[in-house]
Amino acid sequence: MSFKQAHPLTRVEGASEVIVKIHKRKVQELELNLPVLRKFETLLRGKRAHIIPSLVTKVCGVCPFSHQIAASIALEKALNVEAPPLASSVRRLILSLEHIRSHSYNLFLMGLQDATRLLGMDEKLLDYRLLRSGLNVIRFADRLLSLIAGGPISPGISTVGGLLNMPIVGSSINDLEREVKKVLEDMNWALNISKNLSKSKYYEMFNLERTPALITSFGRDMDPINGTLKVYEGTSWRELEVLEELKDLLTRDILTGPLARQTLISLHYSLEEGLPIYNLLNLYMLRILEIINALSYSMNLLRTLKDLEGLYRKTPQKKSGFGRCFVEAPRGTLIYECEVEEEVVKSIKIITPTELNLSFLKAFSRNIVERALEKGLPVKEAVENLKTAIRVFDPCISCATHITVVNED
Repeated sequence: MSFKQAHPLTRVEGASEVIVKIHKRKVQELELNLPVLRKFETLLRGKRAHIIPSLVTKVCGVCPFSHQIAASIALEKALNVEAPPLASSVRRLILSLEHIRSHSYNLFLMGLQDATRLLGMDEKLLDYRLLRSGLNVIRFADRLLSLIAGGPISPGISTVGGLLNMPIVGSSINDLEREVKKVLEDMNWALNISKNLSKSKYYEMFNLERTPALITSFGRDMDPINGTLKVYEGTSWRELEVLEELKDLLTRDILTGPLARQTLISLHYSLEEGLPIYNLLNLYMLRILEIINALSYSMNLLRTLKDLEGLYRKTPQKKSGFGRCFVEAPRGTLIYECEVEEEVVKSIKIITPTELNLSFLKAFSRNIVERALEKGLPVKEAVENLKTAIRVFDPCISCATHITVVNED
């Protein structure tokens, strides 16, 4: 018997492990173990409600703003306070910038390097251009996040009732628009590479044989704080009335993130006629298009901020209650629900996009290896396709797969 094993990997959100066992070119077992439950909620119970938004920024190094804003809104609902329009607009701007930054890390620093293998591109030239373009985009997002939110990594902006302080944008809109034009040049270059992935000999192996139920809280106007959770099961979208319905869906394969958002808002992109939309490699293209749309969305929000009243925080009206919030993080829908008694958190539940996607990712990971072996590819190439699939699928998981050690007995 032979087996392939990818040992525990360092990951943004903790340690993950992928184990693939193969016998006579048949997959006997594939385990994808990810730490979706890390007891973080236990640490939050018993804490004062107003400090929770600052604490949850440590949940994830990729999307700290999403966690801070989701916690803020869930607690606002529990304590019967609605953030002022200025605070709501700033939150939407911050989430949009976080999408730009997170997608850029995935595209330029982790994922599109696979074009070397998938398309036979020159590795040194590709890596140089990806690094240069990626840093241009990330610096733009980081600079704005620093100006508005106090920093690109450890946010100190959103709190219960609104914002901790009044944001000040130092650059003029004209200066920012010139920067956006440069960023768009980099995005259009990356878009061409992502389209060419459809020419790879491996492309068909990444087709989704069936479309899982799609979940998103995104608004059709690209609002990341739409407030409703929607599910698509092959025919039409419907709102989930109660979270119990989501718990039923969690027993099946569901998918949240760029593909769900694209399906909701009918984000158009150009593919050669006859190629399937539901192919995992197309997620790179969707992320690029989401960056392009987020740039426009962010600039529109910046223009409106000066017209809003200066009130940026309100005082909670209650000391106890229950609240739930849906926020569209870069990877997909992030869900927070909490119960507060006398301004102290009694219980809190966090459902991350990784948790929503995990069942489908496990099934697809096995399928991608089986397809490669059925096509007669060497085991090493089958494992490389698996690593590519994980990188495409989830930016938080993807950083780990570049340091995978594969042993063969």
